[in-house]
Amino acid sequence: MVRKVVFLANCLLNQNAKVAQFAFYPGIVYPVVDLLRSRGYEVEQLPCPELTFMGVNRWWQTKDQYDTPGYRKHCRALAKSTADLVEYYKRQGCKVYLVGLDGSPSSGVRLTGRNPAWGGRPYATIEQYQVVEGKGVWIEELEAELARRGLSFDGETGVPMDVPGFRMEDAVKELEKFFE
Repeated sequence: MVRKVVFLANCLLNQNAKVAQFAFYPGIVYPVVDLLRSRGYEVEQLPCPELTFMGVNRWWQTKDQYDTPGYRKHCRALAKSTADLVEYYKRQGCKVYLVGLDGSPSSGVRLTGRNPAWGGRPYATIEQYQVVEGKGVWIEELEAELARRGLSFDGETGVPMDVPGFRMEDAVKELEKFFE
């Protein structure tokens, strides 16, 4: 039987890494983790580049604010060690998947947060946070590092917790279909 490994966005295993008022759970997002466990997936927690770059006490930001040379350099450094682990699993013959946090400026896989004029709190409202198609800065750098090594994930998706109107029930149904 082929081992299945999911690289999971940090904040899905630790909501305490989220910026203030963006956490839905006091810790682990159990509906996502329980689904993966019930399907026999091993879980690897991705680092949270926002947390390691800006700390716990940070304002909401969009991809436009994070898309800087310094932050990309930080993400590239994290990507090297993460890619080492992906490469290890691939060499072992494992199927390796990515589950990011859609809507995130860093960890979005299908959707990211944009708005060049958005300044985050205290000058903006959550309604001004625009979610658009695209990848977050961290995911772009991670995939670029994997591509340099001739590697890619066997599949990737995101849990849209940073998208207005998010409903966990819908996200779990979507994950169930993705992992069929």
